[in-house]
Amino acid sequence: MKLNAKAFAITFTTIFAVLIFVISVWSRASTQFGAEFMDAFNSVHPHPFRASLANLRPLEHFYGATLDLFYAIVDSLIFSFSFCFLYNRLAATESSDARQVDEPAGKDS
Repeated sequence: MKLNAKAFAITFTTIFAVLIFVISVWSRASTQFGAEFMDAFNSVHPHPFRASLANLRPLEHFYGATLDLFYAIVDSLIFSFSFCFLYNRLAATESSDARQVDEPAGKDS
């Protein structure tokens, strides 16, 4: 069975991007919730509007949450298309191996 790469990418990207956006906004509103996670996320995806900076204006927090959302979308698209490519490649290899085993041997009478 093959995965539909477009449907998988849209579904995975939507879930991951919403999750990162909610955590980003929530960690900006509260200094305790998700701070370590967002610090780790921002260490991989650097930008000047990190959630851990307390002296940002509200518009700068909006820019930071938007940049976090952009990074989440790009990362999840790359991951989901790569996963689908590898899964479909391995599924095709597995099904061709199974077809070779199921084929009867030639008639040598």
